[in-house]
Amino acid sequence: MDTAYQFNLPPEENGIRRNRTITTYYAQLYQRKPQLYKWAGMAAFASFHIGEKLRMWNWKKSGIKSLSATCKKQNRTLEDDFQVIRIINNTIFLEIGWAHLAFAQLDFETFKSELLIRGKDKIIIDAFEQLNSCRAVLHNKEQAAAINEEIWEANIAILWHEQSKVVQPLFDKLSDLFSRAMSFFASFDYKINHHKTTWKMSSRFFFFMIFNGLHLINNTHYIPKVTNLQQRWFWIMNDLLLKWKRVETNNELIAEEIEILAQIEERNLIM
Repeated sequence: MDTAYQFNLPPEENGIRRNRTITTYYAQLYQRKPQLYKWAGMAAFASFHIGEKLRMWNWKKSGIKSLSATCKKQNRTLEDDFQVIRIINNTIFLEIGWAHLAFAQLDFETFKSELLIRGKDKIIIDAFEQLNSCRAVLHNKEQAAAINEEIWEANIAILWHEQSKVVQPLFDKLSDLFSRAMSFFASFDYKINHHKTTWKMSSRFFFFMIFNGLHLINNTHYIPKVTNLQQRWFWIMNDLLLKWKRVETNNELIAEEIEILAQIEERNLIM
């Protein structure tokens, strides 16, 4: 890892703590500048929910396996699919999460050089350039409201890159049975402190697609499939993002939820 900026992750062998650290990084980033780091705020909830699923598996018994070792097996098992989900959480951070941390810590030209050296996709470079311009404007409170749309545009571009270039190739490694089961149970909730949630803060992929996305599921025999990029992106754009924007307007509520996520890992991670 480059030492020009600072972050530390627990070793992969400690998968649950590593997930919690990633979740904390995202939450603390959002706390730092909620007007700017929309992707990080949403990612904090996503990483938390992935962590809850990972806790269902006995990692001490199975151990940690690489993607290549997992996917080369002829007889795939449930363990292999859990390994892929764990790898997805790590890969999102190493591909996009680190960039947010570097963006927050480095001057922009140094940061951009780092992106270019690593051969990052143009959509990521352009999105952070846009965020950098917006970051400068945010210091002027009178102009801040006017750039909200640009901030969302950049964050959505980052989210699209995450889903299409990072998540999708790994989702394609999942077994068909696991993919279908995950599609039925896939959900998202912006309330994590075990208080009663509502439809305004949560969503179930399967039911949303049945009632709103029938025109997109005819190619999967009218059974929604969350590992299908087109269907998943429709769910994200037309439900999860709309609810995130709505939840965000309740500063007191979102601050409480994010504070819990920011303290999942005891240390203050962001330098």
